[in-house]
Amino acid sequence: MRLDFSVAVHSLLYLDENRPRKIASRELATSLQLNAVMIRNILSVLHKQGYIEGFVGKNGGYQLIKDLAEINVGELYDLTIPPTISYARFITGDSKGTQTTDETDISVNISQTLTDLFTLADEDYRKFYHQFTMTDLKRDLHAHGFFRQLINPK
Repeated sequence: MRLDFSVAVHSLLYLDENRPRKIASRELATSLQLNAVMIRNILSVLHKQGYIEGFVGKNGGYQLIKDLAEINVGELYDLTIPPTISYARFITGDSKGTQTTDETDISVNISQTLTDLFTLADEDYRKFYHQFTMTDLKRDLHAHGFFRQLINPK
């Protein structure tokens, strides 16, 4: 899985914690322990979608313009991890069917079988994430176990 979702979540939480100060991508990069260029790429997507605003120049930086309660985690996941993700790197076998035409051959058929399985799991991930807002993530950040209590109340 790509880091884009984690970068987006971490960045939005960091920007929220540091309101109303403008945060430079270098500062975010330090917090995320990633390259500032990667951070700016994700921030560009968040800016285009209206989550943040960015300012250039000496006193530039980024600010969160939405409330965390308005940001659905599932929408953020969909934005950063497109549903059309390729599972090719997770698949083994002869997906092109060049070795044989035998429909019972595992090597030929495993690609579609695993793609179906991964697609169903991905759909469940997306449904699960859509239950939460960034406020929920912030709650768990400050009180680990919030999600477990929310999903499995005792």
